[in-house]
Amino acid sequence: MSYTRADLDSVRRAQLELMQGKRVTRVTHNGRSVEYAATDMATLRELESRIQSELFAEEARLRGLVKSRTRYYSTGKGF
Repeated sequence: MSYTRADLDSVRRAQLELMQGKRVTRVTHNGRSVEYAATDMATLRELESRIQSELFAEEARLRGLVKSRTRYYSTGKGF
């Protein structure tokens, strides 16, 4: 799944609403809406962490900070 900064902002806004006492909040991504209750705060934190790590990895790739690793092996016996 590809996430955007808007998705991260949406998750953070949902967490803030739940912390402020709202009982249910909604997050929309790729045309799908999911409702979260105050008891789902751990799930929202995991989602926030996943989005952050994917955004960081994508930004690092775009900047050329992370390069793909390719390993080539050769043997002398034809294996």
